[in-house]
Amino acid sequence: YFGPEQEADYPETAAPACKVTVCMDGRSQTVTAPCGVSLLRTLEASGIAAPSHCRSGDCGWCRSKLISGQIYVPKRMDIRSEAERRYGCIHPCCSFPLSDLVIEIPPVAK
Repeated sequence: YFGPEQEADYPETAAPACKVTVCMDGRSQTVTAPCGVSLLRTLEASGIAAPSHCRSGDCGWCRSKLISGQIYVPKRMDIRSEAERRYGCIHPCCSFPLSDLVIEIPPVAK
Protein backbone atom coordinates (compact mmCIF):
# COMPACT_ATOMS: atom_id res chain seq x y z
CA TYR A 1 0.00 0.00 0.00
CA PHE A 2 1.28 3.42 -0.98
CA GLY A 3 0.75 6.33 1.42
CA PRO A 4 1.50 9.86 0.18
CA GLU A 5 2.85 10.95 3.55
CA GLN A 6 5.96 8.91 2.70
CA GLU A 7 6.80 11.40 -0.08
CA ALA A 8 9.30 14.16 0.75
CA ASP A 9 7.10 16.89 -0.76
CA TYR A 10 3.82 15.83 0.90
CA PRO A 11 2.47 18.84 2.82
CA GLU A 12 2.66 18.49 6.59
CA THR A 13 -0.50 20.59 6.91
CA ALA A 14 -2.76 18.07 5.18
CA ALA A 15 -5.98 17.51 7.12
CA PRO A 16 -6.83 13.95 8.19
CA ALA A 17 -9.96 13.92 6.00
CA CYS A 18 -11.84 16.06 3.50
CA LYS A 19 -15.27 16.15 1.91
CA VAL A 20 -15.37 15.19 -1.76
CA THR A 21 -18.40 16.00 -3.88
CA VAL A 22 -18.47 13.65 -6.84
CA CYS A 23 -20.44 14.66 -9.94
CA MET A 24 -21.29 11.92 -12.45
CA ASP A 25 -24.12 11.53 -14.96
CA GLY A 26 -25.87 14.70 -13.77
CA ARG A 27 -25.95 13.56 -10.12
CA SER A 28 -23.73 14.41 -7.20
CA GLN A 29 -22.80 12.66 -3.99
CA THR A 30 -20.58 13.85 -1.14
CA VAL A 31 -18.28 11.43 0.66
CA THR A 32 -15.62 11.72 3.34
CA ALA A 33 -12.14 11.10 1.99
CA PRO A 34 -9.14 10.30 4.18
CA CYS A 35 -6.29 12.45 2.87
CA GLY A 36 -3.82 9.55 2.90
CA VAL A 37 -5.99 7.43 0.59
CA SER A 38 -6.25 7.89 -3.18
CA LEU A 39 -9.46 9.37 -4.52
CA LEU A 40 -10.11 6.18 -6.51
CA ARG A 41 -9.91 3.98 -3.40
CA THR A 42 -12.21 6.39 -1.54
CA LEU A 43 -14.73 6.34 -4.39
CA GLU A 44 -14.71 2.54 -4.51
CA ALA A 45 -15.04 2.25 -0.72
CA SER A 46 -18.04 4.62 -0.92
CA GLY A 47 -19.77 2.44 -3.51
CA ILE A 48 -19.17 4.85 -6.39
CA ALA A 49 -18.32 3.05 -9.63
CA ALA A 50 -15.39 4.89 -11.17
CA PRO A 51 -13.43 3.88 -14.25
CA SER A 52 -10.00 2.40 -13.57
CA HIS A 53 -7.38 0.13 -15.13
CA CYS A 54 -3.73 0.57 -14.19
CA ARG A 55 -4.21 2.22 -10.77
CA SER A 56 -0.88 4.03 -11.16
CA GLY A 57 -1.72 7.06 -13.32
CA ASP A 58 -0.16 5.63 -16.48
CA CYS A 59 -3.16 4.75 -18.64
CA GLY A 60 -5.39 7.79 -18.11
CA TRP A 61 -8.53 5.64 -18.04
CA CYS A 62 -9.74 7.24 -14.79
CA ARG A 63 -9.12 10.80 -16.05
CA SER A 64 -11.51 13.13 -14.26
CA LYS A 65 -11.93 16.86 -13.78
CA LEU A 66 -11.06 18.76 -10.63
CA ILE A 67 -13.72 21.47 -10.34
CA SER A 68 -12.49 22.92 -7.04
CA GLY A 69 -10.11 22.16 -4.21
CA GLN A 70 -6.52 21.01 -3.92
CA ILE A 71 -4.98 17.59 -4.47
CA TYR A 72 -1.55 16.08 -4.01
CA VAL A 73 -0.05 13.94 -6.76
CA PRO A 74 3.35 12.34 -6.12
CA LYS A 75 5.80 13.67 -8.72
CA ARG A 76 6.87 10.17 -9.71
CA MET A 77 3.24 9.30 -10.55
CA ASP A 78 2.19 12.53 -12.26
CA ILE A 79 2.28 11.98 -16.03
CA ARG A 80 -0.27 14.68 -16.87
CA SER A 81 0.65 17.14 -19.57
CA GLU A 82 0.81 20.85 -18.78
CA ALA A 83 -2.48 21.28 -20.67
CA GLU A 84 -4.14 18.57 -18.55
CA ARG A 85 -2.98 20.29 -15.37
CA ARG A 86 -4.14 23.70 -16.62
CA TYR A 87 -7.63 22.39 -17.44
CA GLY A 88 -8.03 20.51 -14.16
CA CYS A 89 -7.56 16.94 -15.37
CA ILE A 90 -6.65 14.53 -12.59
CA HIS A 91 -6.17 10.79 -12.27
CA PRO A 92 -8.06 9.73 -9.12
CA CYS A 93 -5.95 6.57 -8.84
CA CYS A 94 -2.91 8.64 -7.86
CA SER A 95 -4.50 11.82 -6.50
CA PHE A 96 -4.92 12.52 -2.80
CA PRO A 97 -7.20 15.23 -1.39
CA LEU A 98 -5.65 18.13 0.51
CA SER A 99 -8.88 20.11 0.90
CA ASP A 100 -12.58 19.71 0.29
CA LEU A 101 -13.03 18.89 -3.40
CA VAL A 102 -15.56 18.87 -6.16
CA ILE A 103 -14.67 16.44 -8.95
CA GLU A 104 -16.43 15.25 -12.07
CA ILE A 105 -15.83 11.65 -13.03
CA PRO A 106 -16.86 9.89 -16.24
CA PRO A 107 -19.40 7.07 -15.99
CA VAL A 108 -18.16 3.50 -16.11
CA ALA A 109 -18.85 1.94 -19.51
CA LYS A 110 -21.45 -0.80 -19.23
